[in-house]
Amino acid sequence: MRHQARVHAVQALYQSELIESKASGPVDRFLEHSELPEKMRDFTRELAVGTLHHRKYIDRRIRRNLDNWRLNRLSVIIRNILRLGVYEMCFGPEISHRIVINESVELCKDFVDDDSHGLVNRVLQKIWDQHQEYIAEKTSGEKSTSAESTESEPELPSEQAPSTPAQDKDSESSAL
Repeated sequence: MRHQARVHAVQALYQSELIESKASGPVDRFLEHSELPEKMRDFTRELAVGTLHHRKYIDRRIRRNLDNWRLNRLSVIIRNILRLGVYEMCFGPEISHRIVINESVELCKDFVDDDSHGLVNRVLQKIWDQHQEYIAEKTSGEKSTSAESTESEPELPSEQAPSTPAQDKDSESSAL
């Protein structure tokens, strides 16, 4: 069921990009015309709207990790598979990054006939590694700061960095 929700989320993101919208309206219209069960529709909406909400941050992360590529050179579908993967790893429901990357590779195989799944795998793994480094630095910085002072640093806005990481769980036990 979650894989199908991801398929629909990619389709909604694709449609939103084609009409050049970063708002949730096209996602809602897409879902109105779908005949998805309520739980799947809700999860699809959460993924698509969350991805759109954090798109500026997500695109920056993808751009930094595309070796010898520009984001706008990727096909619309691959761009949105990458965006969805980054959203799930950095902002989404707490599931393993391995599951997110595997699902993204499977989405490539569902939608595209080429070897783009290798690119998606590499880019998402690099982003995950950097995300883990960021969390480790943030955590060690908080520990040393709290030892020096009782005041904490203000959180970065969500467009700049995720406020809570996805946990590295090996199952989707927190299913809908």
